[in-house]
Amino acid sequence: MDATTDPFGAKYLSLTLGIDRHLPGYVDAYIGPPELRAAVESGPAPELDELWDALRWLQVHVPDADPQRERFLHATLRSIEGTLRLLQGEEMDYLDEVALLFDIHPQPVDEAVFLEAHALLDRLLPGDGSLAERMKARRDHYELSPDRVLPALELARQVTRERTAGLVELAPGEDLEIRLTGGHPWSAYNWYRGDGQSLIEVNTDIPVNALHVLGTMAHEGYPGHHTEAQLKERTLWQERGYVEQAVALLNSPAAVIAEGIATTAEEIIFPGESGHEWVQEVLLPAARITPREAAAERAAIDRATQSLRYTMGNAAILYHTGQFDRDETIDYLMTYALSTPERAAKSFDFLSERLGRSYVFTYTEGYDLLEKASPGDRTGLFKRLLVEQLLPSELAQLGTKQ
Repeated sequence: MDATTDPFGAKYLSLTLGIDRHLPGYVDAYIGPPELRAAVESGPAPELDELWDALRWLQVHVPDADPQRERFLHATLRSIEGTLRLLQGEEMDYLDEVALLFDIHPQPVDEAVFLEAHALLDRLLPGDGSLAERMKARRDHYELSPDRVLPALELARQVTRERTAGLVELAPGEDLEIRLTGGHPWSAYNWYRGDGQSLIEVNTDIPVNALHVLGTMAHEGYPGHHTEAQLKERTLWQERGYVEQAVALLNSPAAVIAEGIATTAEEIIFPGESGHEWVQEVLLPAARITPREAAAERAAIDRATQSLRYTMGNAAILYHTGQFDRDETIDYLMTYALSTPERAAKSFDFLSERLGRSYVFTYTEGYDLLEKASPGDRTGLFKRLLVEQLLPSELAQLGTKQ
């Protein structure tokens, strides 16, 4: 059904676009009727009372023909309610905020986990200096010169697309554009434009590392964000008329699923150590970088650093519960994530942003939920997530049954 003539659809899209007027960036992508968006954006921002009235109407008129969709919509509307509560100035416990917006329940990770990773990395990284200095020296070695960043990304785009096309049926005519940018707290971003088209921007404020290029393209492109967006546009929006798929909300349960897909993406199309082997055999020679270690050694270093991802969540909790100030939070990231001052400052910029403050958990929670829900071979569940409206809490329930 046309969203402009479907009362639920029109009100849903108008509500989310109206919230974006108060919270720019809340709508991460919009592929619905352009005239509806123009109507919302042409006048003054709607009053919060008007948005509340729309939400209450939607909550009692949720379509119930598809039980899975009904659950998804109720959870999304609860998240939207949380955003409205925050917009009107309500104060709530930080982790309650995260749970309400994202349908997840993260907890701090024991710092002993990070220290164990440090001990392992200390054995894996030879050389002089502190562990942080050796990590930096290794990153510096694999830094791409500016003229080789786009060619490296293009190489990764080609191989990830080819492998993804063997996994799922991509939309006819789908494509993505890659651009370099700066001045952002994120390292890379997918801007979905609709009709199977994406713009991927890579932030060069922090030098681009050759070892991360494959993961970046898998995450943002194939089979990550770009792939999920085009498949759900086709199967849920175009074929079934599920209007909620015409707008992507940055702070919502769907964001956890999106990041779970994206953080798992490289492992799905490059199982085991095959991704490291491709980097060793194809990417590094093309970038004219001499490897410092064999592919198997690089895989071991990667595994050792995986647990350091949780430092962002810990840092966010410490900062947003008032235990740390900005400098202490940056120092925490330098200490436990082994970040340089520049990288730690960029991380702080992200976790302290109005939209990013609770989003930081989507990466680790999304990955962990998918892994626990489908231990061993995750391919089947991964393919379902690309086209179905599953919730984080539903993945958590699957994980308890394993």
